[in-house]
Amino acid sequence: MDVVIVGAGLAGLTAADALHAAGRTVTVVEARPSVGGRMKTLVDGAQALDLGATWHWADQPAVRALAAELGIETFVQYRAGQAVIEGRDDGTRRVDVPEPVPAELRVVGGVQQLVHRLAARLPDGAVVLEHDVTDLSAGSAGVTVSMVDAADRERQVSCECVVVAIPPRLAWAGITFSPALPPALADVMQATPTWMANAVKCIAVYESPFWRDAGLSGLAFSQAGPLFEVHDGCSADGSTAALWGFLSPSHDVRDLGVDRRRELVFEQLGRLFGPAAADPVQYLERDWSDDPYTNDAVVWLGDLSALGHPAFSEPRFDGRLVWAGAETSAAGAGHMEGAVRSGQRAAAQVLARLTGGTP
Repeated sequence: MDVVIVGAGLAGLTAADALHAAGRTVTVVEARPSVGGRMKTLVDGAQALDLGATWHWADQPAVRALAAELGIETFVQYRAGQAVIEGRDDGTRRVDVPEPVPAELRVVGGVQQLVHRLAARLPDGAVVLEHDVTDLSAGSAGVTVSMVDAADRERQVSCECVVVAIPPRLAWAGITFSPALPPALADVMQATPTWMANAVKCIAVYESPFWRDAGLSGLAFSQAGPLFEVHDGCSADGSTAALWGFLSPSHDVRDLGVDRRRELVFEQLGRLFGPAAADPVQYLERDWSDDPYTNDAVVWLGDLSALGHPAFSEPRFDGRLVWAGAETSAAGAGHMEGAVRSGQRAAAQVLARLTGGTP
C-alpha cells in the first residue's frame, strides 16, 4: 500500500482522509478497540457524554472547517450565570465571570462524531483496530511496519510511507525505529508532554440542570478538591443535564477506590452547587492517566512550550516517515485544532514524497 498511519485519533484520521481523497491506498493501525484516541463519547440513547476532549474554540479555523465539511453541528458552551470559587479552608463564594472570548464550542452529539465520520469515508478494512505497532524499519524500497494484535500474534505490512500519529513520548517508548532516530530527536520525543496524560474526568448526570435556575453557570474552581475545576456538561437541547470536572493531581485522591472517590466528588459538588448536586442519577469517570495508549507514566504538563517542537515538522527516513498528532503542531498544540492541522501537514508531506514534489 502507499501509506500506513499509526494511530486512529483525530490527527491520524485527518491524514488518512486527505490521502484517500488524493487517490492513495491507506491503512490506519490503532491499538485501541475503537477510533478516536483521546476523543471518547459515551452514547446511551439520546445521551452523549464526552469522557475526553470536550470543546474547541471559535478562533480555531481548521477544526471548525472540518466539522462543517462533515456536517457536524456545534453549540456554545454554557457560561450564563455566576461561577463558584472554593478556597482550601474558607468555603465557597459566587463570582461574576465574563464569558470567554473566543467562545468555546462543543459538538452536538459528542466530539467522537468527528472521528467516526472521518473513518466512515475510508474504504472498508482501511482501519485496523487492536493492533499495536512495535517496529518501523525503513529501506530503499519503503517501510516495513511490524505489529501485534490483541492475541499477541505478529503481522507485517509494507508501505511507501508511514505517518506516526500517536503522542511522541509513547512512540519513543513503544516503537523501535530502524535506522535509529537521531539522539537529539529522541530527546525531544521524551521531553514532549502528552496532553491529558494526567487527566481523570468525572461526570455527574442529573434529571435537570437545577444550577442554572439558581443563577449558576456550572463553572467552578476549587483549591479543596477533589475536583479542581467543574463545568456545565448539558447537551445543546437540554435533554441531558450534567456537571463534569477534572480530578486534582493529588495522588492520594487518585489512589482511592472508585466508591470512596465518588463519595468525595459528590460531597464537593454539594458544597459547590447545593444539596441536589450531591445526589446525581448517574456517575461516570475516565482515568486517562491509567490508559497505556495515553500515558506511559504520570507526566505533568509543566512548560507547554515543549509542544509543537520544530523537529516534528521534519520528515525522517528519507522523507518516508512523517509525524502527526496534537503534540506535534505549533498551532493549536494539544487541542483538536492542533490534531487537524498536524494531520493535514502530514498528508501534504507524504504526497510530496510520493510525487517527488515539495509539500
